[in-house]
Amino acid sequence: MIRFVTTVALILATCFAAALAQERAGSAKFPDTQPANGNFNRPLPGQSLDISPPGFCWWRAGTRDQVWYRLSIRDNDGQEVYHSKVLRDPVDVPDRVLVPGNYTWTVDALNTDGEVLTTRPAQRFTITDGPHELPWIAPTELLERVPTEHPRLLFLKSELPAVRETLDNTRRIAFEELRKRADAAIDLPLMAKPDFDKYDIDTEYPARRTAYRAAYQDFTRTYHGGMTPMALMYLLTGEQVYGERAKAHLLNLLDWETDGIASLDEGFDEVGLRIARTAPQAYDWLYDLLTEDERQAVRAMLIDHGNSMLTRLQRRDFLNYAAYSHDGRLPGYLLEFSIALAEEPVAEEWMDYAMRALLTVFPHWAGSDGGWAEGVNYFLSYNDRFITPLHSLQAATGYDLWQKPYFRSARYFPAYCMAPKGEITPFGDGEAGSATRRAGEARSILQYHALKYRDPVIRWWVDQEPMASASFGRTGPLLRMILPDDLAPTPPTDLSPDRAFHGIGWGALHSDLTSPDRDLMVLFKSSPFGAVSHGHAEQNSFVIMKGGKALAIPGGKRYPQHHSPFHTQYTQQTIAHNCLLINGQGQINQDNRYVGRLTGFTSLPHVAHVSGEAAACYDGLLTTYTRHVVLIRPSVILIVDDLTAPEPVEVKWLMHAKDKLELNQEEQSFISMRGNERMQAHLFGNDGFNLYQTDAWPLPPKTDYPMVTAPEPEPQWHLTATARGRFKTARIAAVMLVAENGEFPHYRIQRKPNNRLLMTVKTGDDSFTAEIDLESNANDPHPIITVEYRSPDAPIERLRVE
Repeated sequence: MIRFVTTVALILATCFAAALAQERAGSAKFPDTQPANGNFNRPLPGQSLDISPPGFCWWRAGTRDQVWYRLSIRDNDGQEVYHSKVLRDPVDVPDRVLVPGNYTWTVDALNTDGEVLTTRPAQRFTITDGPHELPWIAPTELLERVPTEHPRLLFLKSELPAVRETLDNTRRIAFEELRKRADAAIDLPLMAKPDFDKYDIDTEYPARRTAYRAAYQDFTRTYHGGMTPMALMYLLTGEQVYGERAKAHLLNLLDWETDGIASLDEGFDEVGLRIARTAPQAYDWLYDLLTEDERQAVRAMLIDHGNSMLTRLQRRDFLNYAAYSHDGRLPGYLLEFSIALAEEPVAEEWMDYAMRALLTVFPHWAGSDGGWAEGVNYFLSYNDRFITPLHSLQAATGYDLWQKPYFRSARYFPAYCMAPKGEITPFGDGEAGSATRRAGEARSILQYHALKYRDPVIRWWVDQEPMASASFGRTGPLLRMILPDDLAPTPPTDLSPDRAFHGIGWGALHSDLTSPDRDLMVLFKSSPFGAVSHGHAEQNSFVIMKGGKALAIPGGKRYPQHHSPFHTQYTQQTIAHNCLLINGQGQINQDNRYVGRLTGFTSLPHVAHVSGEAAACYDGLLTTYTRHVVLIRPSVILIVDDLTAPEPVEVKWLMHAKDKLELNQEEQSFISMRGNERMQAHLFGNDGFNLYQTDAWPLPPKTDYPMVTAPEPEPQWHLTATARGRFKTARIAAVMLVAENGEFPHYRIQRKPNNRLLMTVKTGDDSFTAEIDLESNANDPHPIITVEYRSPDAPIERLRVE
């Protein structure tokens, strides 16, 4: 009887323990899919890394401060080579270098008593031979390395004599522009404290947004364009006139409240963010001009701003939810604050958070291969913000964040995706603007990268017009002053004409990168980031430029304000892009669950191919949707859409242009013209298309903003090719020919049996054939596209797209 009772007790105890374990595990669960605004778990599954150790980040398994974490890394033999301390946040950077080899990593989720609630499944990664080393270094040690004297940001006091010796040689051009900017700023009046908050946010939102935009633009002119150049001129020359005037602007900020007009409240944070960017540099460079009372007052202001930034990042849980665009500026700013105020006790907390972010989730919008998911404009806006903190960190502490894979590749993104004379700068917000508008910033940013990484080809690229003669951009003189311009430009000779940025889902195809005046550029996007932040609902979209002239464009414009009706209801939407509408509907906008991805990329001497899958973006309307884009250099483009749907659907093929198209309904063709450039396109599908174009906007651009005085967007032309009939499976082909020196190539297109197209083209001594299978038949599969290119002096090139 006793034995029976004991057995029952053991069984009950075991069941109770199992139930308790299950209850504890139920209180913690690692998400299977990316939360809204969540980070990207890193390292990626199976990723091969040339950095050691990598930074690790994952999604929270439960509520912060209720669920904690412990990271474990094991080598290929299963031996644990690292385990972290108990972590509050879902990030960690090991303090030791991992030797080359294969590894797995797991994360335990713990309760407040340290008991394991659940474990994140193991993922593999590889460290390659000869990795760049970036182990964690304690913030206290980094701050101890910061010199006690000022300046500390960009230029150390000990380096100033050598820098001054270069002002009339390797820094001469940048220094002359810096002086010009400083001279122009001498008479700038002190900026009045903004008062956009006088407008009620609920009842007068458009008026508040309009006044807010005017305020931060005025701040940019006064502080980025005035105070900062004058402060740097004083630092480099000792000329008091610049220092005293810059000092007046700095002290003018002392009563701008961080809980008021200079707050970091979402939606109206630009003034506070721009103070955070400019004020620590001015304090550092003007240090010896400030009285002790002034130093204390400015330090108090900076500490207030620094704590405000840290509070915002912690409140928004940036280390888990890293996708809020403006938050991505703050880790870099915190670095500069912690260096400029290294002796302040709070600097250690700033440095700790900034370094954990910079080594793990940062930059959220970037792929390790150099792309920037928010687009070229936001690459420029954000990458110029990273230069001063990262350079200052290395100068003051020796820690080199420039070794991160993204930064080592970043310079190639604009070089491939920004036509120097482009009339547009796709994709995303700001894409309607020309490259000329951002040429000064592009030159300044990429000149720094070219010099930092000793890349003579990129140094050549930034000397192309209009960059070579453009103004230096908002912070250009400062950025171009940092490094001596001592690298001879070299034109590209063995640079691939095409590049895929898989991390962000972009592909850039070119006819001739070395000749921007005649280059045919085809840009394609199918992004795993989807349509969030400054991105648009445009997966599987394309744009085409010839010598910078825009022949196929994204429609609309971010006008008159970010998040105005014209921006959110049209410009961000699929209908404004070179995409498909299914049953009249576009892709889901501003939701990171609906994403695209690159599925193929090939670059041959005369033939290039990129493809993407975007069915998920249409929220169940499509089962599969792959778009293939082929460039046959120098002047032929093939675009083939291959789609299946759970039931018959209506398909509309969209394209936009700056000028009116010449439509030919009978021939199922159109011509896009821009200046002296022309593109002729032929459409092929199951039963043909009804072609229609209009230059009308779907809603007035000034909707809700009648007070805006900025000119409305210029009219554009919008083509809709509606497929006749409804289909469960469909293939649509667009065959495009772009004039070269005013002439189209000699070509012939034949419709062969079994619904195949055969195209033959001759250009000089070269020729090629391209076959497109318009029939989707699982029982008799054929390649969707085949290309055979023949040149008398080279091997035959063959492309086969299944």
